[in-house]
Parts: sequence; structure tokens; C-alpha cells
Amino acid sequence: MTTEVCVDWSEVAANWTRMSDQVEQMKAAVTERMLADAGPLAGRRVLELGAGTGSLAVRIAELVQPGGSLLASDVADGMVDAIRHTVADRPAVEVARIDANAIPLDADSFDVVVFRMGLMLLPDPEPALTEIRRVLRADGVFAAAVWGGPQDNPWLTTVGMAAMMHGLVQGGPPVGPGGPFSLADPVDLEKRVRGAGFSDVTVSVIDAVRHFASPDEHFDTVATLSPPLAAAIAAATDVQRAMMRETVAGLTAQYRDADGLHLPLRALVAIARP
Repeated sequence: MTTEVCVDWSEVAANWTRMSDQVEQMKAAVTERMLADAGPLAGRRVLELGAGTGSLAVRIAELVQPGGSLLASDVADGMVDAIRHTVADRPAVEVARIDANAIPLDADSFDVVVFRMGLMLLPDPEPALTEIRRVLRADGVFAAAVWGGPQDNPWLTTVGMAAMMHGLVQGGPPVGPGGPFSLADPVDLEKRVRGAGFSDVTVSVIDAVRHFASPDEHFDTVATLSPPLAAAIAAATDVQRAMMRETVAGLTAQYRDADGLHLPLRALVAIARP
């Protein structure tokens, strides 16, 4: 992963920390499926890549007990600092800055590797998948989650569409390498994982709904978590931001009722064994 990518995510680390509860609520169904499919973690040595602010690390730290341990990592310095703060009082947890493309750890040293919503952000996921396979023990498990396609994730795409419509960002949906929707095809994802040396691979499609109390909560959550959107909106005028909010509210009107917004989301969970 390039230095530029690391800096981008470091710049929004404070936003992710501030909104960690909302982020975990949004990913709840995906997280539960990923952890369930990974199997019992008690007593196991776990590596988490792309751990973000450390919210999932707290959960894993509980699940590995008794007798297990966790190494929680991220490639962005700002996120690593956030993880250290989040897991400061947790036993058997280490924190490190690790680039998934070049994991500086011994082969066959982990029972489980977890990579939630980070694999698709790598411009080339193959080196990371190869490294993950290398550090896993022969009876180990790799558990990953990535976003489905843009058409199935209006919680994110509506804000991006509004930014494009008002000239704040260029290009179409981020489906290319390194984009949030780059691994949205289940067949392609399975093929890539198998190509790294995994023989037992299953990919499940997870559909859920994310509730937001209001259009403003939806806008503020998404706009501050995505580095490109956060930078574009910060540089916009007050008029542009107001127009963008209005556009997003219109694009999500079909999902609104008296209780707020109920926006669909889709993710893929891949479980792989050597």
C-alpha cells in the first residue's frame, strides 16, 4: 500500500474514532457472520489486519480468552495510534503497524487472520492474500469481509453520487483497484483467494439494513469517514455542501419513514482454509 493511502486514512482516523459506535452498528451483521464462520477463537493466536480504530480488536480480545492472543494492526499511523488507545487495558493484545502486502512475521505463526473491510482497498490484493496464507498455520482460518456492489450499497453511493453531481469529485463509482467496491463479485473474490493457495474457500453474501435517525446523520457519517469525500467536502463552499445535503436527501427519500432512514447494505464474507 502506498504512503499516500496511509496518509489519507490517518487524516480521517479521528473521525472514525468519534463515530466508532455508528460504524460498528453499520457492520454488525457482517461482523457477526464473519466471526461465527471463523469458528471458536478461544486459545488461538489471531492477527487482525486493517484494524482501523480497534473496535473489532476489543471484541476479538475477549473471544481469544482464555489462553489466546491478538496482534491488532493497521498500515496507517493514525489508525495504529487509535488502536493503541482503544485496546490499552486489554490483556494478551499487541499492536503494530503492518502493511498487509509485506507482513513482517514468521510463516505458520497464526491460527486465524481477520481482515474486515480492508482487502478491497488494496490496489493489488494478491500480494496480501499470499502473505496471509504464508503466516497462517496449516489448520488456520482466514476471515475477510468486503463490500458488495455499488448498486447494493446506497448508504455509501448516494453521498458519492451527490459529490459527483456537484463537481466535488470526478469519475464514476469506485469499482476499480483499491476502491471500496473492487471485490464485489463473489466469484472473483473466491478465485483470488484460491489463487493465493487456499483450497477450502466459501464466500457468503450478507444483506442488511443500516438505520440513520435523519438524512443529516447519514450525510455526516459517510462524508467524514471516506478520505476522498472528506477532503472534497472540506474544500467545498457552504452553498455546495448545502446543495449536496439536499441531493443526498432526495436520493434516499425512498428509504425514509417516520423513524428515519433504512438504507440497504451488502457485503461479502470470505472464509478460507489452506
